[in-house]
Amino acid sequence: MLPTNVCTCRYNIDEAAERILDVLKEDTNVTRSISTRNNVIYFDGFDGLGASAVLQAITRRLTTVATDDQVIYIDCSKWESIRALQRAIAEQLALPAPTMEMFDRQDEEDDFDGVPRGSLSEIPRVVEAMWQQQKQKLNRRFLIIFRNGSSKEINLESMFGFPLSGYSRNKVLWTFQGRFKLMPRMKVVEAMKVDSAINKTDVFLSAAHDDRDPQELCSYLLHQEAAQVVVALEKNNISGHIIGASKVIECFLYKLKICCIGYHFNMLDMDYDLATHCSNYWVCDAIIQQGEGDAVDGEIEDGSWQTTADALQLAMPFDVDYHHQQPYLPPPSHIIMCGESRTTPPPYDMHLPIPVGVIPNADMFRYFDKNLRVLKLYRRTFNFSTPPFLYCHSLKFLWLEHCQDQEISSNTVDRAGKEDAIGRCFQNLWVLDVRYTSCDRILSAHMLDLMAQLRELNVMGAQDWDIGQLQGQLSNIRKLRVTKSAIKCTNGLQDKLFSGMNKMELIDFSGNRVLSGMASLSAVSNSTNNTLETIIIADGCAGLQNISFKGCTKLKSLVLGGLFDELCSIDISGTAVKTLDLSAMTAQKLSELFLLDCDKLCAILWPPEEKRKRYLDELRIDTTQLASTTWTGKEKANQGTRSGKSSLVRGVRAPSDCSWYISVKDTRLLRSVVLLREDFEIHDVHMEISSAKHPAVDVGGSKNHAGIIKGGYIAGSEQPSMQKQKTDVADVTIKDHLFQATELGDAQTITPTWPCPNAPYTYSSYCYMYIQDKVTANKLPTDHEEYTTGSAISIPDFFCDNAGILHVHDSLSITSIPGHAGWDLLLWCVVERCPMLEFIFTVPRLGSGQGVGSCDIFINLRTLWVSQLPKARLMWDTSKLSLGQISGRSFEFLEFLHLDFCPRLIHLFPFSTGFSMRMLHTIEIVWCGDLRTIFPLHSDTESYQEQEQQPRRATTTVEFQSLKRIHLHELPMLRSICGSGRMYAPNLKTIKIRGCWSLTRLPVVGSRDSRREKVECDCEKDWWDRLQWDGPQANHLPSLYKPIHPRYYKKTLLRGSVLL
Repeated sequence: MLPTNVCTCRYNIDEAAERILDVLKEDTNVTRSISTRNNVIYFDGFDGLGASAVLQAITRRLTTVATDDQVIYIDCSKWESIRALQRAIAEQLALPAPTMEMFDRQDEEDDFDGVPRGSLSEIPRVVEAMWQQQKQKLNRRFLIIFRNGSSKEINLESMFGFPLSGYSRNKVLWTFQGRFKLMPRMKVVEAMKVDSAINKTDVFLSAAHDDRDPQELCSYLLHQEAAQVVVALEKNNISGHIIGASKVIECFLYKLKICCIGYHFNMLDMDYDLATHCSNYWVCDAIIQQGEGDAVDGEIEDGSWQTTADALQLAMPFDVDYHHQQPYLPPPSHIIMCGESRTTPPPYDMHLPIPVGVIPNADMFRYFDKNLRVLKLYRRTFNFSTPPFLYCHSLKFLWLEHCQDQEISSNTVDRAGKEDAIGRCFQNLWVLDVRYTSCDRILSAHMLDLMAQLRELNVMGAQDWDIGQLQGQLSNIRKLRVTKSAIKCTNGLQDKLFSGMNKMELIDFSGNRVLSGMASLSAVSNSTNNTLETIIIADGCAGLQNISFKGCTKLKSLVLGGLFDELCSIDISGTAVKTLDLSAMTAQKLSELFLLDCDKLCAILWPPEEKRKRYLDELRIDTTQLASTTWTGKEKANQGTRSGKSSLVRGVRAPSDCSWYISVKDTRLLRSVVLLREDFEIHDVHMEISSAKHPAVDVGGSKNHAGIIKGGYIAGSEQPSMQKQKTDVADVTIKDHLFQATELGDAQTITPTWPCPNAPYTYSSYCYMYIQDKVTANKLPTDHEEYTTGSAISIPDFFCDNAGILHVHDSLSITSIPGHAGWDLLLWCVVERCPMLEFIFTVPRLGSGQGVGSCDIFINLRTLWVSQLPKARLMWDTSKLSLGQISGRSFEFLEFLHLDFCPRLIHLFPFSTGFSMRMLHTIEIVWCGDLRTIFPLHSDTESYQEQEQQPRRATTTVEFQSLKRIHLHELPMLRSICGSGRMYAPNLKTIKIRGCWSLTRLPVVGSRDSRREKVECDCEKDWWDRLQWDGPQANHLPSLYKPIHPRYYKKTLLRGSVLL
């Protein structure tokens, strides 16, 4: 049991603050032991009230006087998470900026992991920084004043490193919740006993009013608490002149009195649903009035008064759940004391107990027609055609629960007059709540047409209700809740059900059962009046087949849970949803998910395996487009991407032909797809990865790589007009050289390149992967601006292992192609215009127990096209992966190899004695100034650098059985094609060489008897004359070649590395 001290305060908050300060003062002359410490003190206020105001007063006193003690004030009365508490403490401690930046980074990481905001835990590295700072201030005592908005005690020592144990002289003064705290003491004590390991409180301190009048004290405390609420609203940009302290008190007492009604009038089973309707009561009963503070530049801002009421409800949470948990026990004395306060003005205290049963008089409430604004009828029977509130023209809030219709005949004259009265009654309604009551008359099309001002409609427990009657009605509606009902739609306009409701903010469709004509729940987007923010289907919906809210650009929250027995498709394209949480739903038939233009999307949380369909037939995700894009039909979703940028690659399937389309600007979103890795085995996947941080120039991929290379560009490629405005930032800056051809046509000084083979039209289980920067309309960076800071992106390995096509282009951010995979299924790979790329591929991971020579990579690769990588030096980081760990099966089926404008590249990939490129038929390498060798011959005992120092091993022969064409251009450092080995190409037909002055040998092409035709060699005459030959014994003779020399072969060209 906690020790309890009572602080007697007769007058005000200030006196209570002074008394507590006396308790906090410590006599340094008194010897203390561990067992007698009182470092952590809980203050309960005056039976709960006033605690927040007292703590605030103590803080003001301590911060305005000079003291060596450090005062840390933490206001977490509006509880968010442990992370938010840690951030508040870090701000008070003034931790360094790098430490504070950890919060944003970790918050972002947790967003992509789908961690709910309320579950964010503390960051260990920040805790360490806090502990280090406290360690440096051991000679300085601190006092923490903490308003704890959670439901349990927080151990500030174990969580955040504050020394509070042993002989520590530090203090913590804290209280639960915040303003208007009505938590009974018993509940406070129970909350502290939840976990004895967490419980650190030593003293329970409370205040007593002595002989002061209880209602006078209550009124005083309420004004103090209310003043703090007003300050909190002002901090949240809710203007103080809209609602003052007196209004806050009125709202508090009104809410409190509602909680006491059930007890006082013996209506214990009646629920006023404060969570849903609290702010509605205040607004409809004119405590917070329409028009107060709404004027903005001479106009009325619609709904700001409702916004004020909603904000007030969040700003003063208080615990009054006693009437739910123990309905037959009287409320605590301090609750009754506040509820019976004489400060409650009329008419808010008018509550009429009506006997259960029939209401005989149709005009029962006629004498309250000017004052009655809120009415709830519970288990009453009356004639729905002539209800007892017929003449209540001021009625704003009507709640009918478990009411029954009583048929009473009336003459035609009376019926006409009463219909007019009904119209006057319902046309002024703002909130209508109908629960377990027949809706046929009350919610008929005629009655709905009268409710022109209705802002909120709640329907619960309706049976066989035709929801199609809502179509075209309720133009002023903000919140629509239809729950636990059996519904149908007979007009066949289910896709236009919400048409005209352009102010809708919330739709709740939980727990319904669809009978007929309502297979789809969808909203028609309206770009000018789209206000829908929240959709809730928390308890499932039987019979619902399709959910579609595409184009609702302000939709942030989609809550799905429970059983969806027939649900097949979800489409929220073009929305602002950040986390799509499907984990609480059971949807065995869900086969289609559309998330196009969801630029805010960070995570998808899937249902458990046993509660979802094993394979998702169609998945479309695009986070690279803005959510403001208007979507008008599912046919656009089926196109995958409207830009069609990837379709420019010839031979590739259009995104619309692929079962899955994934386009992301942050690869961390791919973590959400890892759970569906088995789906990759049966589906074709089109994946694009782009960066939203940098503008880029999309030159159309590899549609037409064939052309004449001039001055560092590929002439003949189709490029957009943006390229004409400024040189592509990813291009290598090389001095222009004029294209010249001889008049005789025997050769050219700069020869055309061979076209890149079309991307293969692969079978269905392949993944098409494209990596680029996002193409934007923004201007390119100027010369004095930095383009980027290089970084690596991460892709789950199974994406890479299933990729059949890889196209990386125009990226200003990546330093290496992501993924530690072996790219086992990759057929076609193009990497171009990535100025920050240092290593083309990251290091593959070796499995446990694998040794040298056990790493298989690119075992199915056919085409490799590498272009314009000014910083790339190696294919992969050889400091992390030995060349000897590359298996002989790697690159076994490579057919086409192209490399251009990679001025720092040293070599491509190594050969071992068992290495084979039996399918390679084309080698083309141009403008790579630092290239020493193309295929360095690897030895298990020597590195490539060591091999360069050794004499050439002419006895080692590397065979290229299918090689037919070689094109080498401006490679001044190239010494050999196969390092220290001999290259044997028996089927070689043509070889074109320019500017390769360090190359002294050509490949062995066979013997005189085996060659039917000579190999055409297009080269400079001076270079031809300097070649070295191994002689007839090695079948290495110049007579096996047919040299062709250009007329102007001595034109000055760059022969060194290009300086960038």
